[in-house]
Amino acid sequence: MHQGSESLINELTLARSGVFSILNREGGNDQSWETTFSIGDRNFYVQGMAARGRPHGVDPDVLLALQTLFFDAGCPDDDTVECTAYALLKLTPMGTRGNAYSRLRDSLLRLEGVSWLTRVSRPSGGRYRGTTETTRLIDRISVRDTSLSASGEGGTIEAGAPLRVTFSRHFAQSIREGFYQILDAELLGDLKQPTARSLYRVLQAHRVGDDGSLARELPVIMAAWREATGLSGQRSNNVKRTLDGAHAHLIAAKYLRDVAYEGSGDGTRITYAFEGEADPELVKLLTDMQVARPVAESLVTEHPERIREAASAMRARLAEGFRPRSLGATMVDAVRNPEKYAPPVSTPGPRASRPRGKAAPEPQPMLLPLSREESLGMIRSVLRVKLGRALHGEALEKLMALSPAAVERLAAAARGKEDLIAAVAQATGESP
Repeated sequence: MHQGSESLINELTLARSGVFSILNREGGNDQSWETTFSIGDRNFYVQGMAARGRPHGVDPDVLLALQTLFFDAGCPDDDTVECTAYALLKLTPMGTRGNAYSRLRDSLLRLEGVSWLTRVSRPSGGRYRGTTETTRLIDRISVRDTSLSASGEGGTIEAGAPLRVTFSRHFAQSIREGFYQILDAELLGDLKQPTARSLYRVLQAHRVGDDGSLARELPVIMAAWREATGLSGQRSNNVKRTLDGAHAHLIAAKYLRDVAYEGSGDGTRITYAFEGEADPELVKLLTDMQVARPVAESLVTEHPERIREAASAMRARLAEGFRPRSLGATMVDAVRNPEKYAPPVSTPGPRASRPRGKAAPEPQPMLLPLSREESLGMIRSVLRVKLGRALHGEALEKLMALSPAAVERLAAAARGKEDLIAAVAQATGESP
């Protein structure tokens, strides 16, 4: 991915533009807002429209979970995530009990309903030169829900029912290129406070320089930072109180080394100092494998011990004929999730004798071990090709609820071991 590409800009401006409020609860049910602020030498002008309220709280976690499922399913060409509410919630901090399904429904609808215009510019010769973009995240959502009124107010999603989310084309492309993985899933898992997770997302985006490198320090002014973090309308002392709580968690998680304040009120200067240094040699190993520079620097800072092994393993797989849809995104996934790419452990035993003169069989390329979600994604994709359509609702619901052993058998069928359509009908009791 190249700096300045559409998908990279869309992904960055989402976090940079203050579209998501870092507040954990609604702040006035904003359906539209307009703001101007400056971070470094970038000037931001943002017009936001949110039909069902401005995204906040768990919404970034839900969006990240959707992106992860989409990537794990192989980034389908129709830009659509197909899963269950239960599978989606398992990837968020909300859990799968109580009002989690109702909160998930509200979050998905907020995400679908938000769109925004961003103009990012710099002063040049007495004028401001930049780029104006309009962006949205999600084009369509389809969920099966239950509510107490015909309008759906107060509704809750059925846990095992099919759920479909179609991303906008440019946002889906960001995921294909692995750029969303600039966020460290392990760090997000350690951050239990929603405000800290949201602030981490904003900080990580504003650290990215024009050359893709990550700044070691980030100075901001209180009045501008209030807008950038979606805290518009809050008094500076309340903003500081909200930020301080998040800062403590980010320092404890060793993402931030220090946060310094200078001055008072809206003019207060906040300087963020980040932990870790990026080894340039390791960064180059990743950028040579088509990983975007800011993502590469994030990976090297967070997991330096994994880089060489992952790069070596990926080169070996490429030599064996492996052709990933996106080399950069697959390389990022190999560093983030090394267990998915580890070669199978073989047990040494006595060699079988081989008749003389008979050629040894050609070594077969090692297949990547698939997670349950990846296997289900592959099964649905092969079925779509064989049937000429998507799986119908009842069969899809039962497919998603199958045991790991049953999914593994169907994954083998999808690779040609047996008739996949017949195997799905037998496993689910439903005709596909």
